Amino acid sequence: MTHHRWSTIRFWAYPAAVIALWLAASAFTLSRLTTVIPSLTAQPAARSAPEKIEQPVAHLCVDRC
Repeated sequence: MTHHRWSTIRFWAYPAAVIALWLAASAFTLSRLTTVIPSLTAQPAARSAPEKIEQPVAHLCVDRC
């Protein structure tokens, strides 16, 4: 009788473990997917066009060097 119980437990344990892991992985994935769409549709931060930074002109030393 005990042998029959253990074989039944082993028979159901592997599929039950696979289903439990699959459910846990899918729940985690779905919980992560709920944050994707809001982040894709969020308005980007308002930034003005980058200002042109003028480079200083190198003056040649002609009179006072």
